[in-house]
Amino acid sequence: MTLRTTMIAFTGLLTVGASRVAGAQQPASVPPPGTPLTPQSAAVLAPEDAAPVAQPPETAPPTPSEILPTTPAPAPYGTPGAAPAAPAAPPAPGPGNMDYGGTMMTPLPPPPPPLDPSAISRGPWRGRGWLALRMSVTGPVGGELGARPSVLSFGGGGDVGWRINNVVGLGTGLSGQIHSRIRVREVGTNESARFNNGLLYWDAAFLRLYVPIKHRFQPYIEVGGGLARLNHHAADATGTVVPLRSYGGQVRAALGFEAWLTSTFTFGFSGTYRMNAFHDLPGQGPGWSVGHAMQGVIDFAAHW
Repeated sequence: MTLRTTMIAFTGLLTVGASRVAGAQQPASVPPPGTPLTPQSAAVLAPEDAAPVAQPPETAPPTPSEILPTTPAPAPYGTPGAAPAAPAAPPAPGPGNMDYGGTMMTPLPPPPPPLDPSAISRGPWRGRGWLALRMSVTGPVGGELGARPSVLSFGGGGDVGWRINNVVGLGTGLSGQIHSRIRVREVGTNESARFNNGLLYWDAAFLRLYVPIKHRFQPYIEVGGGLARLNHHAADATGTVVPLRSYGGQVRAALGFEAWLTSTFTFGFSGTYRMNAFHDLPGQGPGWSVGHAMQGVIDFAAHW
């Protein structure tokens, strides 16, 4: 009897302990939404039993390059009847900016007024001074023997001149060539000798008139005069041939042109007329002896 009673009591104690353990592990009931919290209902939820609340993810602060400029808020509307505010002046462009509507697009100023053509000074065509080397071929045309040449001969010389303007030039020159040849037989013998007589021209002054055209070929005419020296030979009273010099005057007239090879060099050609006059020429009797000749002249000139 005692053993049975002891077992029943032990079984009852186990049953009560198991029910208490199951009640402690059972979750607490949650009141429905909208139910006001009371100390009894609030005590039901333990801090560790509440559901965790989701937190927003942490983000890094924006860098200065990601910060966009803010647009200023529009100004409030004025009161009715008030005058509208004047618009603000646009900011001036900085020195480093490209101003497409500024000085780059500014139109050119108007051209200056035209000048009167009569007021424009006309200078020489190219350069004022010139120095020319001449080569000539001289032949007789007519006149008295001694004053006119008797052979066709080559000669040479030079001119130097100065152009006053585009039309007028003044110059001087020196040239010469073989004028004639004579054969003289010595007295008392059958032997003879040949002598060349030369003529030297000094053109003291000549005037050259250019045709004012703006091309490489520039025609001109010229006229001048000076002295002529004749180196010739004649027999004296004893019959001996001696050299003599006779002086006279000469006239030069020419028609020619200049062809500009460069801005400072020209090639020219001219036909030149020569008139020679000698007074009391030995072997020709007293008085004046006049002769005429023509020359074909080519020259190369430097201009500056």
